[in-house]
Amino acid sequence: MTESYQPPVAEFPLLQQNPQLIYLDSAATCQVPAAVLNSFQHYFTSTHANVHRGSHRLGRAATDLLENARGIAAAFIKAPADDVAFASSTTAALNGLAQQLPVSWREGDEILLTDAEHHANILPWQRLAKQHRLVLRFIPVDPVSGGLGDWQQLINERTRLISVTLASNITGAIFPVAAVCALARQRDIPVIVDAAQAVGHTELDVTALDCDALVFSGHKAYGLPGVAVLYMNARWWRRMEPFVVGGGVVRQVTRHDAELVDSIQRFEAGTPNTAAISATVTALEWLQQQRAMGLTGYLQELRQQLVDGLQQRPWLQVLPAGANHTPVVSFYCPQVHAYDLAVWLDEQQVAVRAGHHCAQLLLQSWDLTAVVRVSLAAYTTAAQVQQVLQYLDEAWQMLGPTAE
Repeated sequence: MTESYQPPVAEFPLLQQNPQLIYLDSAATCQVPAAVLNSFQHYFTSTHANVHRGSHRLGRAATDLLENARGIAAAFIKAPADDVAFASSTTAALNGLAQQLPVSWREGDEILLTDAEHHANILPWQRLAKQHRLVLRFIPVDPVSGGLGDWQQLINERTRLISVTLASNITGAIFPVAAVCALARQRDIPVIVDAAQAVGHTELDVTALDCDALVFSGHKAYGLPGVAVLYMNARWWRRMEPFVVGGGVVRQVTRHDAELVDSIQRFEAGTPNTAAISATVTALEWLQQQRAMGLTGYLQELRQQLVDGLQQRPWLQVLPAGANHTPVVSFYCPQVHAYDLAVWLDEQQVAVRAGHHCAQLLLQSWDLTAVVRVSLAAYTTAAQVQQVLQYLDEAWQMLGPTAE
């Protein structure tokens, strides 16, 4: 175990108020450190005003805060600040992209996804496909390795768009998206990257990926709900219409027309959630500090301890994740339903998630209906991992086929 990293449990107020809780559902949403909560409150007590509107001092201060946050978020993913917008969620951003892509669709054009996509990166494309009579194609996920199947052969002359997750929200497998982007760029095919499951555990570099868009939600990286960071390459967004129109995205309005602003702010109509945005970039800075102290290696070692323990229990089956993965582990028991295991763990104050995890395609392709997912985070300890394994043993004794 990495000795240099100490889980900063004391920095999380909810966990301090619930010392018996073992929170292992961070892939759904992370707990929030005090520094982030303080940033949220500080905004309302010192800088609260509408941005890009008022000429008064407080309005200018709020605008400066938002634009500084944009710069921090952009640096976090190594993007130009001029190409980064704030959205309300990854789901909202993907829906907006699907409806406003600068693509002239023809019947029979193809969109390439993977079987590992979250529903948020499937349903918008299904709707678009129905509107334009497009074809959705899916890269399979190997049931043995957990990696992507042969994706190169699925890219052809009819492929007009690729939208893929960087990491599976069920297995934690990190996919070779950089290779996908490289081949797509050779064929002038735009690529959208859903980084919601990767942001908390993987360094993001949109320049190296050379993708056309990338999005993640702040609450997956110790930030607050209601904020997503959306990168769009300038070669793309300058040809796009706003997802939503209204105040803040126009230079001039007449009775019958409007002239849009020539900046990324055209994708931020209305009053932004400045307090949550400011708090979320505080979370990104906090996360970078934790990574510098050894968080990434710590979580990978902790994950390996968990996987080793699960594999020592022959009544449990662990889903494959390949060599590169986030600290997420999913498993199931053929004799005990995933929901029963999750309820048992909840009774022991262990929070995990059971079900299809909004990624039904992957489980369907593997003939599974539900699995238990354990997702580790900065506040997870080695002692908690061992405690969970003990609770699973007790669950088997209570719920397994030999239980009286």
